[in-house]
Amino acid sequence: MPLLVSSIFLSLFVLLHAAATAVSAFSLSSFPSLLPSTYTIHEVPIDQSSQDNKQSTSIGERIKNGESIIQIEDIVTPDECKYIIEDVLRHDAEPTTLEKPGLVRLPTRAAAERASAANIPCAAPLSADVDNLLHVILKRTASVMTEQIPSISEVLFDGESVCRLLDTERLKFSSREPAINIYTPGGEFLAHKDAQAITVLIPLSCPEQFQGGGTSFWSQDSRGHRVEDPTIILKPSAGTAMLFGGCVTHAGVSVEEGTRVVFVASFSCATEVSPVIMEHRDIYGDSL
Repeated sequence: MPLLVSSIFLSLFVLLHAAATAVSAFSLSSFPSLLPSTYTIHEVPIDQSSQDNKQSTSIGERIKNGESIIQIEDIVTPDECKYIIEDVLRHDAEPTTLEKPGLVRLPTRAAAERASAANIPCAAPLSADVDNLLHVILKRTASVMTEQIPSISEVLFDGESVCRLLDTERLKFSSREPAINIYTPGGEFLAHKDAQAITVLIPLSCPEQFQGGGTSFWSQDSRGHRVEDPTIILKPSAGTAMLFGGCVTHAGVSVEEGTRVVFVASFSCATEVSPVIMEHRDIYGDSL
């Protein structure tokens, strides 16, 4: 009789484990690497006066000069946003000494390894499932940049395909990136410049899920964030990518209520002079 009971329990355990594994696998396999053949793209000017030269310059040039922000709608699906948010909030991660109260940065596994090698304080990395999904999302975004906005590759990456650079691990990322930033009440990211070729910033939370928040930007002719209010504050819908240049001063606006979750990846083409693994500090001395 005890042997029979043990056998039943073992069978139940095997079935439950198999079911859980199948659910996890189904969740990830339901997220395709590419969705539509083309995505809706909007250009948001940071400085309206710079639009006078719009006809004579490419999008890549306007990104490089800090004149525009490019928005790609629905680069992350609602199901993907929900999956990532539920996973990262479930782990209740602790902030490091680099974060202000109300902000936690969770790096991808590769970003955590780079930070550890450089002795940079770093939160526990993301789960393997979310890590894999973020790579799919970044690859998806790189595909849109390469195929729909070719001037990004031409101007910002010396003519190299962003997809190819990502696939061959020839991109250098800002410290502890790619990453998920989690903002809770009082959480903000101080004004800074990423000093990379381009930044991909994707809010995963709907604007209705928090108060305050958003990303503020300053135009190139601004006297600076310590003197002037931001030129523009954006709170796009969940899953909309924002692309902007490394010379743009920007900040994560303080969240008043709720939780705001964003995916961020700032990167350039890696060269012999500028290797992939490096700590980056912005022009204001804030460690990123």
